[in-house]
Amino acid sequence: MRIAFFADNFLPQTNGAVTATLNLIKGLADRGHNVFVIAPKYRGYKEFSYKNVIVKRIPSLPSPFYPELKTTSPISFEIFNYIKNQKIDVIHLNSPLMLSILAIIISKILKIPLVGTFHTFFGDPQYLKNIGLNFKIFEYLSWKYSKLIYSNCNLLTSPSESTKKDLISQGINKNIQVISNGIDNKIFDNSKSRQVRNKLNPRGPLILFIGRISHEKNIFYLIDCIKLAAKKIPKVKLLIIGDGPQMNELKDKIKQLKLENNVILAGKIDHDKLIKSSIFKACDLFVTASITENQPMTILEAQVNGLACIGIDKRGVKDLIKNNYNGYLVNLGDKEAFANAIIKVISNKSLHKKMQQNTLKEIEKHKIKSVLDMWEKELSELIYLKNH
Repeated sequence: MRIAFFADNFLPQTNGAVTATLNLIKGLADRGHNVFVIAPKYRGYKEFSYKNVIVKRIPSLPSPFYPELKTTSPISFEIFNYIKNQKIDVIHLNSPLMLSILAIIISKILKIPLVGTFHTFFGDPQYLKNIGLNFKIFEYLSWKYSKLIYSNCNLLTSPSESTKKDLISQGINKNIQVISNGIDNKIFDNSKSRQVRNKLNPRGPLILFIGRISHEKNIFYLIDCIKLAAKKIPKVKLLIIGDGPQMNELKDKIKQLKLENNVILAGKIDHDKLIKSSIFKACDLFVTASITENQPMTILEAQVNGLACIGIDKRGVKDLIKNNYNGYLVNLGDKEAFANAIIKVISNKSLHKKMQQNTLKEIEKHKIKSVLDMWEKELSELIYLKNH
């Protein structure tokens, strides 16, 4: 197959949507398919290179809302001719931004099947809060816009069953297939986990959080829960990997709660370095208080490394964490319950070990091989229908 990915979210950006898209691109390329990526241009970036993958950049400008995100023109005769000349079989879009509009226009004119993947609840109030637009009218308009974009897709995929239900409830009821983002356990190097652990917290439990330091990750809520847990287990430490617009506020919060000895701010770590850092295996537990997740790659990555997880019983998080099996789900607002769940897991060795074992069993369904099998099946059927 010859597949074109129109990716507003792509390298050098680093987030869950980019990681999921890369997993899919590399997996399809490894199976011999030709992949063409249309992405915004970033000045000075050394281009991503991979066998059977060609990246073509399109001129871009900084987004007015997210400086790290680039925006492009929704019209490009150069890209139109490029897709036509490459005899593309199917087009995929990974976000409802400007390149998705270009993808729709090209797919309509050239009669190429169009696939969309819903990665992010960008119209959620927590996301809108980052740009000062967390009002009902903008949430409503965001969903209307999403419906307009995704209704043009011949196939829409969602990484989680919960998200599929949300899409249907918003009137986006096209052909929706649930296909996991997938995870490849072979990419991780945990050979130095003991050294990492000894460096970060040799005498107490080490808990991990990875994510953008911004409203949608509900990070201050998580810090409050750690404060409660630290009262019972003073040597507990939370390792936070990530950066974002709320970092200074987070530092102030940590000082205010006198948690300087319980929170480690590691900042942003490039994904290629993170998966080789041995950090996952060095930790005891993964936590998140986000309520905006679709299918967080961070949880998949934690789970494939055997980490039990604790999260809020909302959206895609509840599709990955089975309560009292491979972790705990806690109701939003109950910080005491969240803290108690942390304490329960890290203070009970037999429970901790059992949850680790269950985590490794449960993650099997998300391994990249079965995910790629599903993608090949769906894409092949679309191409077959087009040609017959």
